[in-house]
Amino acid sequence: MEKFCCDSFRFRYEGVSELGLNFRIIKLSQDFIDRGYLGENRYRYLITEGYKVFDQDMKMLVMEFCPYCGTKLASLYNSDQYINEQNHPF
Repeated sequence: MEKFCCDSFRFRYEGVSELGLNFRIIKLSQDFIDRGYLGENRYRYLITEGYKVFDQDMKMLVMEFCPYCGTKLASLYNSDQYINEQNHPF
């Protein structure tokens, strides 16, 4: 069973991507790493507005901490089991 930092984060993470705000957890592609990304965490945590297909022009915010409970996201969401967005160029 997946573990979540709080129920509010889980609600937005599991929500339908076409509606409202979404929390997306993506994994950086190997191509992105090969282009010179320096860092230890291959995962990114985004808040996006509803969408049907990942679009570079959509509004998004990168976050490091849960906006509801303050948990450092990289400390909990650091495996492929949490990825819910894979069709991206990152």
